[in-house]
Amino acid sequence: MATAPKLDQDLREFLENQAGMIVMLSDDPLFVRALRATVFKTLGVKTDCLQIHTDPVQALKGISDRLSRKLPVLVLADRLLRGRNTLDFLRTVKTTFAEARTMVITQETSKEGLSQLYEIGVDSIVTKPVSIDTLVEKMAGAIKPQSKISQMVQEARGALDQGDTAKVKQIAQEILRLKEKSPVAFMLLGDAFLAEDRRDEAIRAYEAAHLGARLYLEPLKKLAEAHKELDDDAYLRYLRKLDVISPLNTDRKCEIGKVYVRRNDMEHADRYFSEAIATAQREALHHVDRVVQEIAEVVAESSPDLAEKYYVQLLDMKGDNLTLEDMITFNRLGIALRRQGKWREAVENYKKALTVAPNDERVLYNMGLAYADGQLHRMAVGAFEQVQRIAPEFHKTAAVVAYNMANAFAMTKDIPSARYYLAAALERDPGHAASRRLLTRLEQLGV
Repeated sequence: MATAPKLDQDLREFLENQAGMIVMLSDDPLFVRALRATVFKTLGVKTDCLQIHTDPVQALKGISDRLSRKLPVLVLADRLLRGRNTLDFLRTVKTTFAEARTMVITQETSKEGLSQLYEIGVDSIVTKPVSIDTLVEKMAGAIKPQSKISQMVQEARGALDQGDTAKVKQIAQEILRLKEKSPVAFMLLGDAFLAEDRRDEAIRAYEAAHLGARLYLEPLKKLAEAHKELDDDAYLRYLRKLDVISPLNTDRKCEIGKVYVRRNDMEHADRYFSEAIATAQREALHHVDRVVQEIAEVVAESSPDLAEKYYVQLLDMKGDNLTLEDMITFNRLGIALRRQGKWREAVENYKKALTVAPNDERVLYNMGLAYADGQLHRMAVGAFEQVQRIAPEFHKTAAVVAYNMANAFAMTKDIPSARYYLAAALERDPGHAASRRLLTRLEQLGV
């Protein structure tokens, strides 16, 4: 599936005509390679528009350099860098370089993890693995021209930084005329009132913003801060609302626990302190996860049996706490098993993965490949048919994917289906040799 011409055009306009720069913070060579291919091959960009960093400090310098020259920047950051999250880097970008657009690349798919990223204020999130089409779409969305209201908000924030609260309030009222009950307008009013030390009016404005968008975190943060050290009941109420929406904030859980300690409610204090520790432990486990993944990937090609050992070790560490995040590990373990000819073990591995994520099309596809390895082509077709029910466009992600599915259908004498998938493979890659050979063989057989 080709990217929309308008999206391609928007990105080229940003990178070439506006002299935009993509600053990437990542230690993932596969994604970096995909990004380079997207920019320089798919889009055909001719300018030097891509910086790759593995050091957050150097990435921040790159961002600062471009913005100081009034040139636009799109920041791409892996959520994990050398096993540690990049939340501090992202917070720095959002607070220091507000005009930069930010996109996070993550394997995280949980609602809580995504809420944590949106709480920081990132503009877009991409979940690995990602196709080139999706990558172009997400980047184009992140750098799309600002709406009139967005431009007004940016102007108001600049005025707030200069202490011109009258102008901030004027712009907020203009936004409200354009969009009745706009939460962002009420936020601007609240910030202006707070700067004027009109706390009660600020709180009313923040409450109006919260009522207009109950999942919008910023009003709740402002309301919590406004009540801190003045009204523990209200402070706690807003902290708990924030925790429900974005529950992976360890510092906030600790703060809630401290409030309960002040109230001498040790039962609730213990609950939140325990949750804070558990959240911190999950972050630590992410670090171990990344280390083991890196080790396994290093040996995957040359020693699949060693890769198998590390992937099994990683899954065993998780015990019964397996989540959607672990599907990548299951898939890589399955590939390591298949490389050793252990197709039965690979199938069992995928079956276990499906108990965690019953509708994961990648797991089902890889299970189909494992069945095909064992010459159980009807079982392979069954797996591929499930893939198509769940994700009808899955076979279009790569020529080899469509070919593998076509081959299984050909082996079960379902020639119409085989031809259908071969057509998709050759549409994706007209020169795909294996697909052409299979198509020739079918034609020679007169079917």
